[in-house]
Amino acid sequence: MKALYVLLSSLVLFGFISVSPAEAAEKSIDLYYMDDVDYDHWAYNELERFLYADIIDGYVETESFEEDGEKYEYTYVSVKPKNSITRAEFTKILVNSMNLRAGETVKTFPDVKPANWYYEYVKVASSQGIINGKPDGAFRPNDKITRNEMAVMIYRAFKTKLDFTATGKAFPDVPQGNFAYEAVMKTAALGIIKGYGDVFKPYNDATRAEAIVMIDRALHLVPGTDEDQLAIIQTVDRNIKDEMKFTEQQDVEALKALYRETTIGYQLAYSLDSLDIEGMIEESDTKFTMEQIGENEINAVSVNNHFAQVRIDNLVYKVSLSAPDMSFNMTIDLSGTAYLKKNDDGKWKIYNVVLDEDGDDQDWKDTLETEIN
Repeated sequence: MKALYVLLSSLVLFGFISVSPAEAAEKSIDLYYMDDVDYDHWAYNELERFLYADIIDGYVETESFEEDGEKYEYTYVSVKPKNSITRAEFTKILVNSMNLRAGETVKTFPDVKPANWYYEYVKVASSQGIINGKPDGAFRPNDKITRNEMAVMIYRAFKTKLDFTATGKAFPDVPQGNFAYEAVMKTAALGIIKGYGDVFKPYNDATRAEAIVMIDRALHLVPGTDEDQLAIIQTVDRNIKDEMKFTEQQDVEALKALYRETTIGYQLAYSLDSLDIEGMIEESDTKFTMEQIGENEINAVSVNNHFAQVRIDNLVYKVSLSAPDMSFNMTIDLSGTAYLKKNDDGKWKIYNVVLDEDGDDQDWKDTLETEIN
């Protein structure tokens, strides 16, 4: 409940409720803020989606500053979209995004040891026929992956999931003799790769942004099922109804369990972080109630085998709060769009919720000042 979180945060700011010690989230909300990618970046949506859904972690950075004689530290994440990506890193992202598991036949490589961080990902990818290694039998995990190698891995990964019968654009720099010719042609036909004008630049090192965008395009092409559509509606509906019920009951443990069962990534961190605010009310001499006005609607916007969008409309609440020195009533609208990803256990979970009326904190402060009695 983003709007509720901002509302209660404003009450803390104005001193109407006091802050009590809070339990830290399982993964800090700070680890989901991309510091090095602007909103107008060509791959912003894909990069944010992969970060928010825990497909990638980014590079955690910590900086410190001093103010009034006190030293403070803050943490943020860099995605480094222009950086090259290694074969091991690309394999990890591909395996994570597709929720792949190891098959029966696993190919071993002399340069991939059990102690290596990428061992399990290479094991899974080799068992699924996605990687075969180099001619000398090595995998070379730390080599930078080229664009043609990336196209081949994506083609192999999705070969049984997508219809690759169509023939795509022919690139003059990827002739029929190139080992990636078929993969480039077939993935281009589905729009997974687009090249640079008339050329593909197959031997260029792929960037992290290019890798994520290509995988994301392929993921969105795998069709969902009727069961998927039903499951995403049920997940969002349960999250809304049970969150309200447990919030009214001030049952923090039930809320934690709910969030862990219905959310992942950014939304899980955000939801657990919101419990800190709810804990402030529980520890104060304050009565807080929320009453839903009318019936909300939940409708699927899009659903494929990996990602889904769900519209939440007319989710309106009357909020009442009373304390010894003040009381107020106000109406908040939590209508918006929920974004979900299917986990490796087949369950759909919410990784982000974007409200329609996502105003800044000052809007809420102005409202509070006019509504408080």
